[in-house]
Amino acid sequence: MPRRHLVVSAVVAAVLAMAGCSGADPAIGGAAAMGVATGDGAARQPGPTAAPPGDAVGTSTTTTPADLAEVSTGIAVVAAGGADLAETAGGEPIVRAAEGLPLPVVGRAGEWLEIVTSCNSPAWVQASQVELTPQAAGGGGPGPGFDLSAAVVMLDPGHGDRDWGAIGPEGLSEKVLNLDIAARVRDLMQRSNTVDWTTGTVTSGGDIPAFGAVWMTRPPEGPNEGQFEAGLAYRAELANAAGADAMVSIHNNTVPKVASDIPGTEVFYSVAAPGSDRLAALLYEEVVASLSAFEADWMGGELLGARARINPDTGEDYYGLLRRAQMPAAIVEGLYLSEPQEEALLGTDAVKQAYAEGVYRAVVRFLTTDDVGSGLRDPEPYPEVRTPTGTSACVVPAQP
Repeated sequence: MPRRHLVVSAVVAAVLAMAGCSGADPAIGGAAAMGVATGDGAARQPGPTAAPPGDAVGTSTTTTPADLAEVSTGIAVVAAGGADLAETAGGEPIVRAAEGLPLPVVGRAGEWLEIVTSCNSPAWVQASQVELTPQAAGGGGPGPGFDLSAAVVMLDPGHGDRDWGAIGPEGLSEKVLNLDIAARVRDLMQRSNTVDWTTGTVTSGGDIPAFGAVWMTRPPEGPNEGQFEAGLAYRAELANAAGADAMVSIHNNTVPKVASDIPGTEVFYSVAAPGSDRLAALLYEEVVASLSAFEADWMGGELLGARARINPDTGEDYYGLLRRAQMPAAIVEGLYLSEPQEEALLGTDAVKQAYAEGVYRAVVRFLTTDDVGSGLRDPEPYPEVRTPTGTSACVVPAQP
């Protein structure tokens, strides 16, 4: 692990210890779980990001069949001019979906693709009206030797349109902020980079290759520049249909409980998808490292770290997005938008870029190393009953 992470992890460990953090996953518990050292006591740099030809381990490769007529799972992006969606294959159109809208493909009947709309409802679209990318063919799990140039990642900017999320005291909107940060992460993943693992600085060009495919559930090139409502099932199905190696949902928080010595970042992991806890612990470590470079009277929740909330009766994930995702998945809550100092920071390009770079570094480490990150907690029974944002009033973005 890089020296910078030894220092950051020590600070995080001290704060979590004062907060009574315990119950790390036994499989990755102890000092290593807090990012103190690797199993052999040596500092670890992120491993090779691309294995030698013919020797790749844990790769995920997008293959394009010679005949796209056979593709029944993947991502369909509505082509220029829009696409007619119907309730049944060959049925009458119910809406002409806006160009640029990504749709998860879950089945096929001839020239008709079965999809899930952005409002979570099933529908059908003609293959000729979309740009179809087949589901990536997974080559195994992440770890040393994983080929980043074949990686597939789904980035999920939380909220959107009438689901506006948090609003800061000065009016900064979470739905806009999340989209901005997620787009910055995508930009980083779509180019080669060099990371100074001592300072965390990310610069363009270098030995870390561009990722194979980086999708967004609300792409800024999509309808209304990415400001459309997107249901939780739709978001998860996009990641599933893409064959993503990891999914990261970008959020910011509201209504903190206590003052904190470090940024009150929270990361929630899926209990259903193996590897999600490690992804979350790395996200927590890297995002806190990035945001700690700035000064504020930090606020946070009563519990810090990489966490999971579960239904006490069923043991399932509390969050619908994590419950449905079929790959390592986590939700990041960066800063508290409700706090004036943190809202002011989030309004700056420097902090948004730092947040994005923290996510980028975490995903690189998750996919290419066996690093465990920091602050991992056991799942917490979460009996609170919330009324989720419904999709009954949701409208699929229509072509103007």
